[in-house]
Amino acid sequence: MVRVGTLPFRLLCLEYGADLVWTSEIIDKSIIGATRVVDEKSGVISYIKGDKDVFTTHPSEKEKVVFQLGTADPDLALAAAKAVEGDVSGVDLNCGCPKKFSVAGGMGAALMSDPDRLCAILEKLVQGLDIPVTCKIRVFDDVDQTLHLVRRIAATGICALTVHCRTKVMRPSEKAMWHRLKDIVEELPDLPVILNGDIFERSDVQRARDETGATSVMTARGAAANPSIFRAEGKLSAMETAVALTKLAVQTSNVFLNTKYILLQMHPETKSKSFEILNKSRRYKEMCDAMGLSEYYETEGIHLIHERSEPAKTKNKPGRVRLGAVSTANKRKLDEEQDGSSVVQSANLVISEQSAKVETKLDVDQKSILGSETKPPASAEIADIAEAPAAKRLKA
Repeated sequence: MVRVGTLPFRLLCLEYGADLVWTSEIIDKSIIGATRVVDEKSGVISYIKGDKDVFTTHPSEKEKVVFQLGTADPDLALAAAKAVEGDVSGVDLNCGCPKKFSVAGGMGAALMSDPDRLCAILEKLVQGLDIPVTCKIRVFDDVDQTLHLVRRIAATGICALTVHCRTKVMRPSEKAMWHRLKDIVEELPDLPVILNGDIFERSDVQRARDETGATSVMTARGAAANPSIFRAEGKLSAMETAVALTKLAVQTSNVFLNTKYILLQMHPETKSKSFEILNKSRRYKEMCDAMGLSEYYETEGIHLIHERSEPAKTKNKPGRVRLGAVSTANKRKLDEEQDGSSVVQSANLVISEQSAKVETKLDVDQKSILGSETKPPASAEIADIAEAPAAKRLKA
């Protein structure tokens, strides 16, 4: 999910019961050479390059966050992964994004048409890292071509394979082809296979696994609309989750425009007064006012927000679209495009249920990321990652 899978969103999904979270796709060259900075007040770890937060994380998600890498070069891939190795639980090679900006650079879905390069990158990562390596692909129209590719990918020693059950040219509006996963699962009996595509409700999880044999499932659009999809007790209202996300964004001093973008995707009513007020907000104070958090901002938030997290104070020029603003038409387009693979797959979130391969209990921290008491997420388990040669187990 492009721009959605940043730190506050990932933390909220984990709080609601997600087992693992994936970062936004981060390009190799953007993270190489970045400076690692730790905020003493919040504990947030930022990788900064040119005064831009390329990647932010927090120790509380270390055992549950997978760094999603966009790359077309084995050496750059390893250098980028090594840069963040100490702060994440695994590295995932994105081989599914069909967007022009990704495939034009030989990344994303372009790698599926260049299996030698794809496998060379995976082999380099598996051999050079002390953390697990995973991979995400789409399917080809031809079943045999898909099976040939997954056999080669599995032979590199990765720990798990995620399959978005659409081809490169399929749109999110087209139904995901879950039936295509069964052959892949049968072809790779010793490798955990994760299904992605059309997971919108918690009830979809067991149905998908029953129909396909998948070890786990991954959701993007379902979580982007309402992260509480992971709650065993049932979803909360979209506005309740939006308020929770706003507070996490303030606590972690997330970039304002990114927070605003996420909230506008979550907002259920594009014609409502609250949506209009949120859409017009230009700084965290105005955003908190729109979300009913004025007192929270004045008592706590104002002390947590970094100056560089707020937008620069510049006047809007005639004819320019204000940064962060989302029209109703644009939001519909974004909603249509927000897909686990049709966009840069960020913060793809794994939900797992009981199965023969599911055995490792999550050790849930009883405290929030900033030390205050919070309810632990619902009991959850993650897929057991097979100990194939040269593979490592995903930490739980």
